[in-house]
Amino acid sequence: MKNNSIELKTKEDAEAYLKALIHFMLESTLAYDMGFEGEAQRLAVVIRVLFEGPDGTGPLLKKLEKEYYLYDNTPEYKPAMNLPYSGLALYAPIKGKEAYSPRMGRNPGVPIKKTSYDEWWNKVVVIDESQGINLTRQQIIEAVANTYGDSSVRPKLNQEFNRLILDKPVGWVNEKKGTKRSTLQHIEFASTRHMAWEILLAFEEQLAHLFPPVPEYKPPTRQESE
Repeated sequence: MKNNSIELKTKEDAEAYLKALIHFMLESTLAYDMGFEGEAQRLAVVIRVLFEGPDGTGPLLKKLEKEYYLYDNTPEYKPAMNLPYSGLALYAPIKGKEAYSPRMGRNPGVPIKKTSYDEWWNKVVVIDESQGINLTRQQIIEAVANTYGDSSVRPKLNQEFNRLILDKPVGWVNEKKGTKRSTLQHIEFASTRHMAWEILLAFEEQLAHLFPPVPEYKPPTRQESE
């Protein structure tokens, strides 16, 4: 993804741009959590910029002349169990409707581990061996961001995600309806929200000065009665 209108010539340029992206991510994740799942596409675009740079010349963080880590909060994949694997999202039906929810540290049994930029980006986090599906974080982000072509077009998932959602998504089937076709629609959005959480968690530890200040709590003053 390349944007010729943005050039980051100095470390200061890169840091200022990263600060703007962090503030955007904070607002977008809040909107997602309020029910606006379409924010997942905008989050995916921002994450792609972090890894490709706004000018297409490589990861934004590497322009800051320092090594940074990210957090990986995914359960261990156990091939011997022969079960589909969703590392970033949990199956969480809402009011009788099948749906996924981002993990975001909810399971205390799943460690939050520091990892390198490249390992995080290229780790396979969705697996369904029966369908030949193996998706990395990068593939998920590219599918959701859909930054190839006209960005005004409604996001279309790539072929692998179409198979994942419409055929036998991560092994979940609707047995009550007597069909193996699932109605799951949002595993890719929940996965993107989880990735944003992992990124912001790591950034807040290492780049706290780029985050908005926490408002100081001032207790209400007590007015004495006359």
